Amino acid sequence: MKIKVLLVMPGKEVQIIKIPASMKFIKSFIGEELYRIKLNENNVLIANYNANINEFNRIVKGNIILGTFIIVSIKNKFRVSMKKKDIRKFTNMFKLKKHQKKVEIFKEEYLEEYYSNQKIMKQKNAEKNRREILNIAA
Repeated sequence: MKIKVLLVMPGKEVQIIKIPASMKFIKSFIGEELYRIKLNENNVLIANYNANINEFNRIVKGNIILGTFIIVSIKNKFRVSMKKKDIRKFTNMFKLKKHQKKVEIFKEEYLEEYYSNQKIMKQKNAEKNRREILNIAA
């Protein structure tokens, strides 16, 4: 059985697609290690836990979501097609222009912190290597 879901890819607008409801297909489509974020009582965001760190996508509940993800409806613990009102709601919620600036700011802050930490680690390693060389020479 195929179901209607929302597909959200980094740097692209939200798309409505039909996919098989099986978890096996979702894993092959999104990734093997999945995590879920409950958006409301009927809808769940499914994303790849091991998404590429460079694929900043959208911000949900104050957290950045990396890589491609889907939004699917749940009824009685089964994945079902999304209702029109939910499609409208989440298409609007995840519009690219609403998230692009926030994601860019987050990306800049993240990369700044990352490179700062890399610089500190290099300095510590250089100091450690210098001490080891002095110990060997002594």
